[in-house]
Amino acid sequence: MNSRKVFAVIATLALLTLRATPNPASPLELTSLKTNARGKGTLTVGKEVFKVHLVVVQLNEDGTGEITLVTDLTLFVNCTWSAPADLSKGVDLKITGETTVSGATGTGKLLLRPDGKSIASLALQGISNTAKRKVQVNFVAE
Repeated sequence: MNSRKVFAVIATLALLTLRATPNPASPLELTSLKTNARGKGTLTVGKEVFKVHLVVVQLNEDGTGEITLVTDLTLFVNCTWSAPADLSKGVDLKITGETTVSGATGTGKLLLRPDGKSIASLALQGISNTAKRKVQVNFVAE
């Protein structure tokens, strides 16, 4: 094989390799989110346990948010949030004390599916402000 043919083959293979190499995906940056999920979970307040059927999450651009937990009753939880550069590590939540049941303070983690738009799971833990009872939420989306 002469040098021209070898060069042509190498150049063609190099171009095909470059075309086949995918561009690295730019990381998703979460600036706000409004989503909901049906699934299975529990809300524990002291010794009382409620089944959680639906979670609605609204995270605002200003770093505030609201989480709605639907059980036999509906509970609204106000929070602040921050997301790491790598969304697979989850969105950090801080319960700011305003809830529909006497207020609470605590922390939590919202895990999103790979699409960055739908809920995979939610975990919250804290203390109610008035009764000083432990509050815990564990939820996994269907």
